Amino acid sequence: MGDIQQVDAKVRAYVRLIRTAETLHAEVSRGLALDGLTASQFSTLKVLKLQGALAQRDIAKYLLKSGGNVTMVVDNLEREGLVLRVRDTEDRRIVFVKLTALGEELFDKVYPGHLERIRSVIGGLSDVGCDELIDLLDQLASPETELECAPEAPAVAS
Repeated sequence: MGDIQQVDAKVRAYVRLIRTAETLHAEVSRGLALDGLTASQFSTLKVLKLQGALAQRDIAKYLLKSGGNVTMVVDNLEREGLVLRVRDTEDRRIVFVKLTALGEELFDKVYPGHLERIRSVIGGLSDVGCDELIDLLDQLASPETELECAPEAPAVAS
């Protein structure tokens, strides 16, 4: 039993990272639920808004989700009229997902509040602290996490 209490700094850092990320994500996602969206549904709308029509497997890469999960998310968004599946005219095996006008309208309505909730939960960090956190996370990042589905922010001096 003694070993379980003798965790090293790497394990403590990992646990703190995951617990903090999950807590912040849950707090930000509560606002999405008020708009009738799950975090995965919102992220799908966001990547489609920023990247345009994508095959479901490409959406899955951006969201770091399984293909099956994305299929369920797209099914639900399609049922709500927020996205549309369109078969590729050259390769009929490929089905693209694109935003509908209703999906784009909902995203545009929800996105500003979403950004404000993110700023609020990260509010305890200065701009310099945010840059330092990003630098630390970059040391852990895998190629999959490099696919950002956020608009490019202009470079700002900290």
